[in-house]
Amino acid sequence: MTRTLVVTCPVPCEDLAKLDLTPLDHTIEVHGPNGFRHDLELPLEADMSHLQFELHKGILEVRAPRRAT
Repeated sequence: MTRTLVVTCPVPCEDLAKLDLTPLDHTIEVHGPNGFRHDLELPLEADMSHLQFELHKGILEVRAPRRAT
């Protein structure tokens, strides 16, 4: 079983510092340039207290470890 969950989302920039990422329950609110807004939903088993964010050529990648059940 995979221990890390990965969710991706296209965004209108290539600089992570230009994005506002707000975790809320099992959703991440993504706000960016030019009024960009997207809600990125993660699975319930995602450990929201240990999120990692990376940005690769306009693709936001969110990694979360799977919580122990």
